[in-house]
Amino acid sequence: MPIEVQFEKRIINHHVVREADSKSLRDYVVVTMVAAMFLLGLFVYAWQHYEWIQYGYRIEEAQKNKEQLAEIGRQLRLERASLRDPRRIDAIARRDLGMMVPAPGQLVTFSADAPLTIPKPQPAQPIPPQQADLQPQPTALAAKR
Repeated sequence: MPIEVQFEKRIINHHVVREADSKSLRDYVVVTMVAAMFLLGLFVYAWQHYEWIQYGYRIEEAQKNKEQLAEIGRQLRLERASLRDPRRIDAIARRDLGMMVPAPGQLVTFSADAPLTIPKPQPAQPIPPQQADLQPQPTALAAKR
């Protein structure tokens, strides 16, 4: 059996400089620019889509807020109508404030074109005994203070 011996010769090529291939460099730049433009377009589309969704959420929230405010306005109008009820005002005036219906002659109505004069006081009319008990007397009022 024969033995083969092989000697390896080391090749030193560090001083060899490879020529730059301008076509492959240009292709690399073109492909990189196309990919960058595609990614930029993709990002712009994604951002617009995200903003579109956010505007949808804002519009939905604004509509809910509008409905809530409309309901609150309706409730406030109902409350205002109930507070303006003349029967309620009359009952509070009589019960809590001790007011009563004015006697004839106590009510003075002015018109817009009337001269500015002070009306003459009407003579006092006697108060029936049943209403006299309901009216507070000056001495009773002074005693309460």
